[in-house]
Amino acid sequence: MLDRSTRSRAARPTPDPSGASGSSASPAAGWRTSRATRVAGRGLASSRRRFERRAAAARRRPRLLIGIGVALLLLLGLVVWLGWFSSVFTATAVEVRGASGAAAAQVRQVAAVPLGGPVMRVDTDAVQERLVAGKAWREVSVSRSLPHTVVIDVTPRVAVLAVRGAGGRVELVDAEGVVFARVASPPAGVPVVASGAATVTRAGVTAALQALGSLEPALRRTVSGVTVSEADQVSFRLKVKDATKTIVWGGSGDGATKAKLVAVLVSQPGSTIDVSVPGSPVTR
Repeated sequence: MLDRSTRSRAARPTPDPSGASGSSASPAAGWRTSRATRVAGRGLASSRRRFERRAAAARRRPRLLIGIGVALLLLLGLVVWLGWFSSVFTATAVEVRGASGAAAAQVRQVAAVPLGGPVMRVDTDAVQERLVAGKAWREVSVSRSLPHTVVIDVTPRVAVLAVRGAGGRVELVDAEGVVFARVASPPAGVPVVASGAATVTRAGVTAALQALGSLEPALRRTVSGVTVSEADQVSFRLKVKDATKTIVWGGSGDGATKAKLVAVLVSQPGSTIDVSVPGSPVTR
């Protein structure tokens, strides 16, 4: 016969090392298993929804790109039709910038811009070539300004010398040695040069300008008979008191030295002063 304490120990179950009492799981373990199952289910559902959204977006993307492409083609077609074939953008005016009055009228005449048709079909390259061929403009730019205008920007050439040729013909030459106009008489303030060559080169223009610009103002006012030879050598005459001196200046270079020699030697005897070689000036 067992006493009370012995019966109490016998009735108490022996703990299972795995955490289960007998063959039944504990309530806490069951709750954890149920919660893990629910979380896993929600994760699978969320992943499935994300996958479905990505798949739908991937299916829509080609259709979206095709729609954008079609819209751009339609827009381009509309622009081409409006600019090149319709009467919406008709060329009706020519705007000249960089010249006014008679000079602007000359630009319009030489440019010969065709008006009345679509402005985008105006051949701006051909217009520019016609103006450049005239040589009156150092820079020419032709563009279109919607809806109805062709814009011509010009930079005129500036005469730095007037070359008098055979028969009294006067040609205007710019600083680049380009003959760009023929006139009956030289413009005021432009030095007149007689040339021994058919045309004055840029080197000859530079040499003549240097000679005239280097002289003292008092001597420059008496200059006459400027000539440029075929070898781009410059010579001119100076009026000193009652005498006339011929100055052989030579080519460009050493302008300040040559001008000082001329100022000193002009009072010396002789009718010719040669400073073409500044280190060995000659009077005769």
